[in-house]
Amino acid sequence: MIGFTRQERLVVSVLALIIFIGSMIHYVLKEYPQLNDIVNLIDGDELYSKVDLNTASYDELLALPFIGPYTAQQIIDYRKAKGSFTSVDQLKQVRGVKEKNYEKFVRFITIRVN
Repeated sequence: MIGFTRQERLVVSVLALIIFIGSMIHYVLKEYPQLNDIVNLIDGDELYSKVDLNTASYDELLALPFIGPYTAQQIIDYRKAKGSFTSVDQLKQVRGVKEKNYEKFVRFITIRVN
């Protein structure tokens, strides 16, 4: 058997713990996929929940970072005119949504499949 120093045993133990924790997280997310839609996101000092693009109210959209009153209203109007969003990428078709802002707030948006 190979003899490890105390420091080497500590490193191996820490690596084993990291692998174990990662495996548990992977298992939980695989076993409970609905957790992916409940993920809270941190932006600066604020904590946000993902918002469903098809059910979000004006106020819920407005509460998200990088979405102002104009954009929130345009999203609501687009949804009324075109129906439910089938892809988050459709946000790029909403009047006033620029690529730069889209990249900033897309991580706060989801589309739940019923």
